[in-house]
Amino acid sequence: MTQKKLLNLLQLVETVDEAGDVDEVVSALCRSLELYGFDACLITNLPMRRRDHWHEHILANRWPEEWFIRYNASGHYRHDPCVTRCCQSAAPFTWSDVRQESLEDAAIKVMEEAHEFGLLQGICVPLHTPFAPPAVVSIAGENSEIAQQAISSLSIIARHALETILRFLLSTNEPPQSHLSRREREVLQWIAEGKTAWEVSRILSLSEHTVLTHQRNAKQKLGAANTVHAVVKAFLRHEIHP
Repeated sequence: MTQKKLLNLLQLVETVDEAGDVDEVVSALCRSLELYGFDACLITNLPMRRRDHWHEHILANRWPEEWFIRYNASGHYRHDPCVTRCCQSAAPFTWSDVRQESLEDAAIKVMEEAHEFGLLQGICVPLHTPFAPPAVVSIAGENSEIAQQAISSLSIIARHALETILRFLLSTNEPPQSHLSRREREVLQWIAEGKTAWEVSRILSLSEHTVLTHQRNAKQKLGAANTVHAVVKAFLRHEIHP
């Protein structure tokens, strides 16, 4: 990377650092993407179980609205080859990389339908952290060809934006003490182990409604945006343990 390109990259990263909240981070990221010919992005955690509810884990959505509706209505998340690869590896990759793999018909359909909405090429930048599901910044647009150097730069910017967003989520509205009850800690501990609310109810001999109530109360006490966020915060506060 030349010094000029490095300085340009640092400037783009600095715009993310200057953001005051999650929305400003996403806006700064999108402005950077436009310089490389990309105009759509989605930032989300990737649930390993209960994939029908994946949209509950979205952190920021700048996908074309019609494509987002189609993607959800068609249940594409369950068959998206990019999701599979993100869960298996933390290395950034392009949609072209995925197309070179041996894909099932349902996976091919996901990629082909994205084309219908002007998403010809994309880059996925996964982030794997301890005690949490994988997360990803998914970038897409009409730029069908992209240089390897640009992929590297976009990956750095995207990963920095994702890490910044996660820091904001972990620090916003932070209560001094969470005061989780014993049951709330037990519920989050089992959720951290990958159990569903129904499975936790069987393990703890409670109704599923009661488990969901404990889950909701824990999220409120921790100031968490969603259940995954609550689990991460509980780990960081040593309310639950690996």
